[in-house]
Amino acid sequence: MPICEWAVVPISEQRKRIARYTRLPLPSHESLMKTFDKSQTLKLADELGVPAPKTFEISSSSELEETAKEVNYPAVVKPRTSWVWNEEHASFRRASYVRSSTELIETYKKIHQVFPFPFIQEYIPGIGRNYSIGALYSNSRSRAMCCIKVDRAFPISGGNSVLRESAPMNPQMREYASRLLEALEWHGVAEVEFKLDHRDNTPKLMEINGRFWASLEVATRAGVDLPYLLYRLAMDGDAPRVRDYKVGVSTRWMEGDLHYVYNVLRRRFGIEYPSRLRTLLNFLKFYDRGLHYDNFDWGDPLPFWVTIYRIKDKNI
Repeated sequence: MPICEWAVVPISEQRKRIARYTRLPLPSHESLMKTFDKSQTLKLADELGVPAPKTFEISSSSELEETAKEVNYPAVVKPRTSWVWNEEHASFRRASYVRSSTELIETYKKIHQVFPFPFIQEYIPGIGRNYSIGALYSNSRSRAMCCIKVDRAFPISGGNSVLRESAPMNPQMREYASRLLEALEWHGVAEVEFKLDHRDNTPKLMEINGRFWASLEVATRAGVDLPYLLYRLAMDGDAPRVRDYKVGVSTRWMEGDLHYVYNVLRRRFGIEYPSRLRTLLNFLKFYDRGLHYDNFDWGDPLPFWVTIYRIKDKNI
């Protein structure tokens, strides 16, 4: 089961050779690459009528300068792919948030040096309004879905979820996710990310992850065991349908949550910030019914505590 882009992409490229020795529950390579290239994802969304943030694609310096005058701030500069390979070296980059035309042009040029031709998007305001649809498809047919709400993330303005919960299925998000994955003739697992725009209460597509994702354990603990379903898909050619799941099941990545609260208190790496006091009080809720911790098991607690201890060696 390949987990991340740097494993999924080369395995997919060499699938004919690898498939002689193992089973690969993956969609076509073309469909897979459409999810890793955010520009292609957005073009597909536009064709299918799936709402997304207003996006500007740049092909010249003059277009960049014109867009810098036109866009509302804050704005987002986003690489087409999160990872790029230069010879034998891989580079990773998240989206960057800019507050002025000067900052936009400088940031764009810096990103462009390693991640060619990033695009510019409007910023969708609102903290705690990120959702994802975790799904498993079998030859374009839906077999399982779970709606996950991100309560806290690091970096604050958009990054890995550190506290998330299973949420009631949003009909619009389900419809948009289905539309996209069916058009891609999807086979395997995927996460379709949305941000609920409070200005019109419409889910806006952020990206599609054609692989497992950080909040996976929420779905598993809520009753949608996607790793097991993927195993059945690989072994049997299909997987049983899962229609229902528990709502209100939460998982917490403690290391990431420590980063989150530290940076909220310091007002670092964000566009919007929640109240410091509310953030601290919420962070101190270490127990709640339905709350589980990433990397923690009563039968083997040491890895969890080692991870927490090593935070002191990191620059947060």
